[in-house]
Amino acid sequence: MNWTQRILDFPVRAAAVDDFLRDLRARGTGDLNAVLATLNEGGLCRQAVEFWLDRGWIVVAPQTPLLALIGPDFDRAVSLRSFCGEPVSDRIRRRPEAVTEMIEEAEEVEEHDGDS
Repeated sequence: MNWTQRILDFPVRAAAVDDFLRDLRARGTGDLNAVLATLNEGGLCRQAVEFWLDRGWIVVAPQTPLLALIGPDFDRAVSLRSFCGEPVSDRIRRRPEAVTEMIEEAEEVEEHDGDS
């Protein structure tokens, strides 16, 4: 089981990361200590933080390593699954009907916009 699954397959861990991500979006800061305490596994914590740092989504606050700040490449639209390392192709493979629904919705919008 990879680190992404070890977060997403456990509701408590996924909820902690979701709260962390929500705080980053809302306030520009997140309680890194709280999310890492909930993940509760050294290797998992290292992989998650390295992933977020490598993408520029977070930086560790210089005053305290217990706080994360949004990084220069933070995307407020990033999904929980993407934030947890799941590639888009995995989501498409797992839920192809969702892609079909998105395409159909986009086509409906185009048709509607073309009528005006």
